[in-house]
Amino acid sequence: MSFNKRQLAGVFTATLLSLAGCSAHSPMIMKNTINSSPASTQLPPTYERVFITAQALPPHVEYDVVSQIEVGNIWYGSPTNSFNAMALRARELGANVIIQAKTWYQPSGFSWAAPHGSGLAVRVKDIKSIESAKLAGNWY
Repeated sequence: MSFNKRQLAGVFTATLLSLAGCSAHSPMIMKNTINSSPASTQLPPTYERVFITAQALPPHVEYDVVSQIEVGNIWYGSPTNSFNAMALRARELGANVIIQAKTWYQPSGFSWAAPHGSGLAVRVKDIKSIESAKLAGNWY
């Protein structure tokens, strides 16, 4: 099978666009990106601190799932950049905790190792239950 220049350019463009996608984790992003799934629970924004943990919540902690959050940076930095971006989006959605949070580095935008992250934003009904659960994590 052979292609002429126009067909080859079309195949190249289609391949490039499919790789770029719209994900915060695409290597083709050209600005810092924060994506979230449509909020399953509509809440007013909050100005509270957000607790971020890699763990799941114990069964005794009551919460509502708000949204999955994904962040991608285009430049070098620390995982703290990703956590701060996730906390900002969580506050906009009315969440006060992000569970199952993870961060990693990947090529992105203008760097070979930019921090990215994801987590599940939730609204814990009694925030004091987080403190009593003794979860590993930090407030942002």
